[in-house]
Amino acid sequence: MSNSIKGRGRPSGVPEARAILVAYTAVTTALVYVTTCIAVPMPRPLGVWHLGDVGSFIAAVLFGPRIGAFACGVGAMLFDVWNPLYQSSFIQWAPATLVIRGVMGYIVGRLRRMIPGRPRLSEVLAMALSHVWKNLAYFSYDYALFGPVAYLDLVTFFPLSVIDIAAAALALSALRRYLRREYIT
Repeated sequence: MSNSIKGRGRPSGVPEARAILVAYTAVTTALVYVTTCIAVPMPRPLGVWHLGDVGSFIAAVLFGPRIGAFACGVGAMLFDVWNPLYQSSFIQWAPATLVIRGVMGYIVGRLRRMIPGRPRLSEVLAMALSHVWKNLAYFSYDYALFGPVAYLDLVTFFPLSVIDIAAAALALSALRRYLRREYIT
């Protein structure tokens, strides 16, 4: 990316790299927030089903663990704190979301290349492992808030995880054809 910026009257080097990192982080955080806003409410304690995991996976796979962790944690937490459709009705999940989704983004970004020579398999496995973490962590948090009714989480979370992973894999494939590159960072 920085080669395309050089020669256009902009300075190169460390400040440029930091500016690009900040821009990537801001854009991916917004991506996660906006995709999380595309949501369908579910009865308590199930929260909402949303496309935020798809945006999270795109951010973490393309940009790696640091940007993935920040974008996934902060972008999803912003939805819990302030969302235009549900008037911040998920604020009790905000602290957990910051940590749970941040770890989820880190897992995907870190493990996206775990099997040498098999990048797509690595990415799908990373997404699956991160969803196991996310689903069990939210179950634990919901159990602390609501008691045994939180077992309903397990009935809905894992089937939705399969849909999220498939949608993210398809979106990443399309993005890569458009971008003509495997990873951004």
